[in-house]
Amino acid sequence: MLFLFPIMGFLILDLYFNLLPNLIPPGTASWLLYAAFFFVLARHVARLTGLEGLEDLGLRAHYGWKRNLKIGFAFGAAVWGSMYVLLGVLGDFRVTGFKQPQEAAVFVAEMLVVLFLGSLINDLIVRGYLFAQLRDKLPGAALIMLSSFIYALDDVWLAGFDIRSAYVSVLLGLSLGYTLYRTGSIWMNTGLHGGLNMITALVYGIPGREEAGGLLLIEKGSAATALLPGHVQAIAALVLFVLVFAMYGSLRINTVQEGAGFR
Repeated sequence: MLFLFPIMGFLILDLYFNLLPNLIPPGTASWLLYAAFFFVLARHVARLTGLEGLEDLGLRAHYGWKRNLKIGFAFGAAVWGSMYVLLGVLGDFRVTGFKQPQEAAVFVAEMLVVLFLGSLINDLIVRGYLFAQLRDKLPGAALIMLSSFIYALDDVWLAGFDIRSAYVSVLLGLSLGYTLYRTGSIWMNTGLHGGLNMITALVYGIPGREEAGGLLLIEKGSAATALLPGHVQAIAALVLFVLVFAMYGSLRINTVQEGAGFR
C-alpha cells in the first residue's frame, strides 16, 4: 500500500498546477503567489512521500546550473524559432506588426515570469517528482518514455485532447526527460522547456491569455494550411531531441555529480 502515497503526492501537485490557475484572479501578482505556494506544497509532499525535499526533485544549485539553463534555453528557442519561421514561410500565419512599446514591455516581463516559473513547476512535477520516485525501480529509458507520455496527458488539462498535440508532446518529452536523466538536475530541462514556450508566446500569447495575442501581431493562414503546425511541430520536436542527444557530449554540461545522473 505504500505505493499509494507517491501516487497521491503526484495527483496533489498535478491538480494544484492544472486546476488552481482557473480559480485565482488573472494577473502576474496572483500568479506569483500561486507559484510561491507551489514550492512550499511540493517540499512538504516530497517529504511526506519519502523524499528529502525539493533537491530530490532536481532543484539543485550545483556547479554550472546557470550554464545548463542557458544552454537549454538556447537550444529550445533556436529550434522552436526556426520552426515558426518555417511555418510563416509556408503560409500558416503572416506577421502584420508588433505590440506598442509600452504594451510590449509589460508583455515580455509577464512572459519571462509566468512561462519560466510555469515551465519549472511542470518539469518538477512531471519529471522531477516522477524520476525521484522511480529512479531506483525503472531503467533510464523507461523513465524517459513514461515521463513523456505523462507530459502529453498533462497537456490535455490545458488544451483538450488532440492527437497531433499529443504526439508532439511525447516527442518533446524525450528531450526534456533525457536532459534531466543525464544531468540529475532540472535546469537544462527547464531551459529547453522555457525557451520553446517563450517563442510560442511571442507568436500566440501567454497560455491562458491567448486572446491578448503575442508580441507579434499575426493573421492566420488559409484553411489549406491548417494541418501544417502539428506535422511541423512534430518534426521540430524530433530535431530537438536528435540535436540534444548528438551534441550533449560536446557541450560540457555540468551534472549534479560529474559522470552520473539519476541512476
